[in-house]
Amino acid sequence: MRNAIKFILAVATAIILMLVVRAYAFTIYKVSNSNLGPVLKKNDRVLVNKLDHARFSKGDIVVFSADSSYIGVVNAVPGDTVTLDSSSYVLPERCGCQDCQCKERAMFLVWQGKENVLIHKDEIVGKAYKLSLTGK
Repeated sequence: MRNAIKFILAVATAIILMLVVRAYAFTIYKVSNSNLGPVLKKNDRVLVNKLDHARFSKGDIVVFSADSSYIGVVNAVPGDTVTLDSSSYVLPERCGCQDCQCKERAMFLVWQGKENVLIHKDEIVGKAYKLSLTGK
């Protein structure tokens, strides 16, 4: 009986630890479309490091969230000049609004295959690393 209780506690502890790690540190996403061309293909799996929010560089694969999770490749970082709708802008390193008291709200231009989108740093879930390739 004692061994059964120890076993159940060990399994329960392992499950709780796995759920905590998956919720706050690492998770695996499956690419649902083939829009990201040669970088990622449909059904590729990526490991997302949710703890890695320090720096993002051009070419990094990131998962970001607006209403649901999206994946893209960083095309421009704060301080870069980008052209959108025939107008040039410099991506801000800090929030420019007067109502906001945030210290850092950097913006990134992320390529999603068909289009570029502007996202804030706090919308990024984490940096993604490709785990596998499809055979296609």
